[in-house]
Amino acid sequence: MTLRRRLRHALRGRALILLTDLDGTLAPLVDRPQDSRLPPGTRRSLARLARHPRARVGIVSGRGLRDLRSVVGIPGAAYAGCHGLEVAWGKARFRHPAAARLAPLLRQISRELARRTSRLRGVWVEPKGLALALHYRGADGAAQRALRALARDLTARGPGLEVRPGKKVLEVRPRVAWGKGEAVRLLRQLLRASLRRRAPVILYLGDDASDEEAFRALRGGAFCVAVGGRPSRAPYRLRGPEAVGRLLAWLDGTLAGPGGVRR
Repeated sequence: MTLRRRLRHALRGRALILLTDLDGTLAPLVDRPQDSRLPPGTRRSLARLARHPRARVGIVSGRGLRDLRSVVGIPGAAYAGCHGLEVAWGKARFRHPAAARLAPLLRQISRELARRTSRLRGVWVEPKGLALALHYRGADGAAQRALRALARDLTARGPGLEVRPGKKVLEVRPRVAWGKGEAVRLLRQLLRASLRRRAPVILYLGDDASDEEAFRALRGGAFCVAVGGRPSRAPYRLRGPEAVGRLLAWLDGTLAGPGGVRR
């Protein structure tokens, strides 16, 4: 049975909690994160779902919380930045205490990385508050190897930090037992408490290796969908952000159709 058919069946009389990654899932990957934009159709569908009385929307991203909210900008949505180290929904706030204590050290490392990589083409540093990203999309192989060594050297100065590879990026973040898996559990708890219906349908969409943490955390209790061609344990797959946009439009129409609530 296809994803849509299973979702249509599951949503009969039930609410929806949509949890999704941003870059590479809702929006196409771009060379510079500040150039990222939500496709207009995707933005409309997300906004309508976030307003729907039978739906809740949560965005889970490696971006810093402020940056994430700025790029998405959907009123009523919940946001989990820095892979869930910071969460905001309505008046609810969460900031991982151990990660927060390392914020001054991360700022220091961010400044030093920016200074030491300023002359490298295709390289830039993105401070995120509770983490930082060292982007190297466009850098040559030698520069990439040098960057990995530099990141390891700098993080070795501060206990409690680690370097994680991503898509053309190295992330320097606190070494704490908290990631997208814990973030989606927290979001599920917050959003579900606001729904006065029987157990909602949970849908999670993600394209990155870090999204596997969320897939594992939600295994058996959610529709987990891998986006793109990366190997994944998720049972469902969509080709890319365009397919995600079509799914969101279909979900919006399904909830507003017979048995739903028209707005």
